[in-house]
Amino acid sequence: MKTTIYCKTKTQGIHSFYLLSEEGEYFLFNQHYRKGVQNYFAKGVLLNMACDTSKSKRDNAVIKTMRKLPMYIRYIEREYEISIFEKTKRKKSSNKSTLKKTKRKKNWQYQEEQYCA
Repeated sequence: MKTTIYCKTKTQGIHSFYLLSEEGEYFLFNQHYRKGVQNYFAKGVLLNMACDTSKSKRDNAVIKTMRKLPMYIRYIEREYEISIFEKTKRKKSSNKSTLKKTKRKKNWQYQEEQYCA
């Protein structure tokens, strides 16, 4: 399942933005209603398209919304300990491999100290 961003109009004059991913649906933020933003995000937009400002057709409201998205998505990643962006997925996988290396090194050092004593 691809990660998508979509908006709903909850109350009159307010957009609510949501992130839909494999892990579930997460609330991102609210903002004032703009017709261009509603047209762009109402049906759902893939994550890579949602952050690409060249697809906004020079609509300032859409561009400002697109610039807000990465900040709120990073917050969701930290809060719920999930990986949404590819960069975060790569970072987590590299952290796991370095943790394995340090554990091996510590075990090796412990064994060396035991034999030397």
